[in-house]
Amino acid sequence: MFGCIKHVFKPWTLCCAVVLVAAGPVIAQNLVFTPVLSASVGAHPEGLTVGDFNEDGHLDIATANSESDDVSILLGNGNGTFRSGYSFGVGQSPMFLSTGDLDRDGKLDLAVAETGADRVVVLLGKGNGFFQDPVPYPSGKGPTFLSLSDLDGDDDQDMVVVNSGRFGHYPPFSWSVLLNNGEGAFALAQHVEDQDLNGLFPTGASLADLDDDGLPDLTLTWSQPSWRTPNGYVSVFRNQGQGTFSFWKTIQAGFTLSAVTQTDVDADGNLDLMVTSLFTDSIKLLLQLGPGRYTKPANMEVGFSPVALRYQDLDGDGYRDLISTNRASNSTSILLGRGDGSFQPAGHYAVGAVPTAMGIEDFDNDGLPDIVTANSGSDDVSILLNGKAVIPSISLSAEAIRFSVDVEDPVRRTLQLMVSNVGLGSLSIDDIVLEGSRAFSVDRESCTEATLTTGKFCALHIHFQSTAPGMHQALLRIFDNAPGGPRIVTLSGTVKG
Repeated sequence: MFGCIKHVFKPWTLCCAVVLVAAGPVIAQNLVFTPVLSASVGAHPEGLTVGDFNEDGHLDIATANSESDDVSILLGNGNGTFRSGYSFGVGQSPMFLSTGDLDRDGKLDLAVAETGADRVVVLLGKGNGFFQDPVPYPSGKGPTFLSLSDLDGDDDQDMVVVNSGRFGHYPPFSWSVLLNNGEGAFALAQHVEDQDLNGLFPTGASLADLDDDGLPDLTLTWSQPSWRTPNGYVSVFRNQGQGTFSFWKTIQAGFTLSAVTQTDVDADGNLDLMVTSLFTDSIKLLLQLGPGRYTKPANMEVGFSPVALRYQDLDGDGYRDLISTNRASNSTSILLGRGDGSFQPAGHYAVGAVPTAMGIEDFDNDGLPDIVTANSGSDDVSILLNGKAVIPSISLSAEAIRFSVDVEDPVRRTLQLMVSNVGLGSLSIDDIVLEGSRAFSVDRESCTEATLTTGKFCALHIHFQSTAPGMHQALLRIFDNAPGGPRIVTLSGTVKG
């Protein structure tokens, strides 16, 4: 069950998610994801990544928006809420993005796959939430996925790009390796086209050391242009040490494969393989018995059409759990790991419309990993906070303040703006900024850096004084830790005469 209350004036939505637990015995767990916060981004977000882009100690969110041709940034408040997003253009149809320190300057950068331009672009971070202009690198036809890792052992973040021809519609299909020169510039090291795979195209990639040689190997999933066509497989390539890969083996893991990830779920020291199957609405689990040797796929049902897959210990029992994002059922599914390679379904949580990507991080600093999804159908992200989170909510006594004086009576006028916390969590007022006409001034002392518990308030005294006839205008921006900030109050003053 899923319900929402949308704030009339601010771009955020507060929703509640109810877990639907599968029938049968359930292992002990205390999973609670409530409330669900929703924040607007650009049109049709397809990719999502998480990092501290403005270096304030709080995790932020970036999305790649395929319809609006831009990237949106949501700056985190550190309590699971986010400020209103801002966006900047990056090119044609960005479908995926990842973050890392690509030029080793201590600041997070972005790499974006642009399926409409047949390239990836790199945006070097400035450390304040903004980025330098995009630098393009040709990659192949219709890139839709990329992964960052040190592929050649020189401690730089290199790039593997999956070129699916815009999801199987524009061959040839391929994958590419771009090596970093250490300064955030990339050169093509390998480009592999596959034209004899019966029309299959690559859909996802995972980098992990499968043969214990200290270098990440490459695992690719493959599917057909019709998502629900019963075909698909996994191919594995060994890292040769210079940023090049050689074919190792093919695995028939399931039908219509999408996302892939690898981790040790049975505590035997081997990395196991998990892939999502859109055709069967499931995750396929293949336990690795040794280098290149896997068990037959075990089927674990999730929501409809899973397209993203992550692992994390959500319930704090020391075992890795699996989380899928399901685009056709607008949900995330959670499978709790038992530590022996088996999993217990823990239900499905509602998110926005047509979720396409996912991140797992602790957004509210409570020690519990939270979930965020990018929702292509509703042009937003959903944040599911793990645990009984309490969220502040700000209320202003006015969203516009107007003064009117006579030019013959230049006495300073004062009006009061009340700032209240009507939510459950503590409201922190971080900063108050006045922009515009110097005819306005504000007494900030009572509110700046104030912490308001539920039901508490502070008062801002706003002054207007001018002898210049006409209209004067200004903006008052209030930065806080409630969702959707900063708040903007318009100020206007008319001097008659």
